[in-house]
Amino acid sequence: MHNHRPRSKKSAFTTVSQLIRTLLKQVHPQDRIPDVLQIAYLSLDDQDNPQPTADQPIPLFRYGRFIRKMAPSRDLRDHLIDSHRDSPAMNYAATHRLYDRYVAEGLIANSYGDDKKRALTEALEMDVYRKLVWTLCQGCMDSIEELSIPMGDIERYIDHVNQFKSLSKVNFVIEKKLKRLEFLESMRTYISPEEYGQHNNRMGSKHGHHFGDMWDFVLLHTFAHQHVLRQAFMPSSLIFPATSRDLIAIIWFKILSVLPPLHNPRQIIYSDTCKLAARLSDTNLIHVESMTLSHHWETISAEKEMALNVFKYRQVPFLSRCRSLKHLETETLGPDMFHWAVSEKKQLDARRQQESIVGQQSTSWQHPHQSNLVPLQSVGLIHEVSLKPDQELDDLAFAFSDSLEELTVRGRQGDRRLVSVDLGTVPVALHGYGWTLPRLRILDLRVPRSQLRFDLKALQRFHALESLRLEDRINIYRYRDIRSWPSVNLPHLKKLYLEGSPALCFNLDSLHNSPCLEYLTLTTPLTSFGYYLPSPEEMRDDSVTQGSQDTVIDDHGLPGTPSLSQGYQSIGRRPRFTWDWYLPNLRELDMRAVFAYKFDFQWLQHLPNLLNIRLSMDVLSDGIHERDITLNDLSRKPQQQQDEEEQIISDRYLSVPKLEMFEVYGHWDMATKVLEVFCLFVAPNLRRIKFGHGCVVGIKIREWVTLARKMPRLEQSFLNQKFAADEIRKLGLLDHLQDDHRNKRHLKHNFHGEVYWDIFDL
Repeated sequence: MHNHRPRSKKSAFTTVSQLIRTLLKQVHPQDRIPDVLQIAYLSLDDQDNPQPTADQPIPLFRYGRFIRKMAPSRDLRDHLIDSHRDSPAMNYAATHRLYDRYVAEGLIANSYGDDKKRALTEALEMDVYRKLVWTLCQGCMDSIEELSIPMGDIERYIDHVNQFKSLSKVNFVIEKKLKRLEFLESMRTYISPEEYGQHNNRMGSKHGHHFGDMWDFVLLHTFAHQHVLRQAFMPSSLIFPATSRDLIAIIWFKILSVLPPLHNPRQIIYSDTCKLAARLSDTNLIHVESMTLSHHWETISAEKEMALNVFKYRQVPFLSRCRSLKHLETETLGPDMFHWAVSEKKQLDARRQQESIVGQQSTSWQHPHQSNLVPLQSVGLIHEVSLKPDQELDDLAFAFSDSLEELTVRGRQGDRRLVSVDLGTVPVALHGYGWTLPRLRILDLRVPRSQLRFDLKALQRFHALESLRLEDRINIYRYRDIRSWPSVNLPHLKKLYLEGSPALCFNLDSLHNSPCLEYLTLTTPLTSFGYYLPSPEEMRDDSVTQGSQDTVIDDHGLPGTPSLSQGYQSIGRRPRFTWDWYLPNLRELDMRAVFAYKFDFQWLQHLPNLLNIRLSMDVLSDGIHERDITLNDLSRKPQQQQDEEEQIISDRYLSVPKLEMFEVYGHWDMATKVLEVFCLFVAPNLRRIKFGHGCVVGIKIREWVTLARKMPRLEQSFLNQKFAADEIRKLGLLDHLQDDHRNKRHLKHNFHGEVYWDIFDL
């Protein structure tokens, strides 16, 4: 059996040092090995006789002539030295006052305590890396095809640029893992504002100079060896001061402009974005099948923003040149992004209509390849917070109606951390009107600062729809203002995720028409204050809230006038929680916020294949919103509370035999007897049970241990409960006790597997 535990830094250094020692002993006698490398890697005997003399009959360059790649990985660079205080390298750094030298060179800022040791270790690792790469590559420059050059050491590589005649890929490595200086507020704790400003300016000017050196290296190499160097990579501008980023982006584009374009690519990944923009007109895009120009979780750097601007403001749309494109992920590139595709589709439709009139061809559906349309199947659009990509989506749905299978629209990841949004105070984002996408399988629409409304009639035309996600950030509302959308028929739907107003307005009767549903999530956005819930009095009457006689609900679930309703009658009521939806294929159920508060356990008898259930109503409501789970909730037919001495009979209670995971969060209360019934009769095959923040479980640890031993498949258990360590020890449970950053303690004990207790210490 293999041991997959991660190696310690000490063992990793030992392995790396053995390899480096072997390579250093093969260095040519005329090439001096720097002192810091001798101290770090060579033994005392090696240091006394580090290299053989030229007349000794041993083979030189045993490994050198086979070296093609001199680009140590980041993980390897992190283990280049033994950072222990008494190691030879650290003793050498202290003896020769390397810390002061690194501060003077601008590699690190002046620090104190543990930060000083950490900064010295990082700077020493980079110094060793500089010297090691240069020492090892001196004898094999003409054979190296891939090289990582430290930016602070680039000048001596420029002097020997002509010798790198096989170099096809170069990676410029920054000295230190810098972060954006405007976020390094902790640095201000240790240095004065004057020192902080000097460090900021020094880093900006220093690396600006090195970026110019990178341009010189690439330019000189392309003059000396044309068409050999094809790829160059450099650090993102985000790690440099804001004042330097635009200049860095310009230099980066200059470097890419002298390199060859992408050669007949079939796939363009995120790291190719800038290179594509720099040589857009020279790149053959006809064979591109997949193109990823942006990621929603990435912060846009200056060079990426410059590249996207190139794509946006091209007079000729470059996407029209991608005749084989099937997958596209990008920022929205303006309202005319797909005008070219709309024009092509209209021309094709006109030609089909004309041919049908003269009887030349059948008007049956043709594959996009046969119709010469771009066969786009999957699209992911990323839009800014203030932008509603209405025109782009309508054009996209029309132009690629014959081929589109997956459509995702979302903002950047940071947009989900917006503050609460009140229903009725934001504009409405209306999508889907007139869409006909018979091949669409996955639809994912997320808008951060609008109220999402979707044309429900369009869903009826998505015959292949399997996954639907509609999401906005609406989480403050008046319960009486919620109006139900019309019911829809989704016979093939397997995954349904609704958040915000789509969840609040979704007609729950649609669940009767979704027999294939396997995953269901209904929620409102979670903020730092928890979920928003109206008052219990406001939610108590869930039967009928009649609107005025003139109130109607239009096709999009919006209040309108009778002339706009197009046949939809006034329902004037909120979505009704009947809890009688039979979903035989449902495997995972996730109900949060108001949906968890109103959850009825009787529904479980209509979910025969349910595996996981999560109920979360984590709110800061001072006990206003509480749920008390009783035996009536778990009985097949609600009845009066049974006498405590009455015998428990399994037939009286609900049965969910396949349920494996049960999680609840918020103000839930479950007595000991109720918990026993749930674990032993309702869900006897539980593997994981968790009562999260706010839950009150009326069971003592001794009782829970007894109950857990009756659960044959239990593997993990999480509870919030006070305990005394002595009591735990008396029960013989204490196998592992450890403090963590939340000042809690975790207890682990083996019943049938590992059972974890998330418990507060008294």
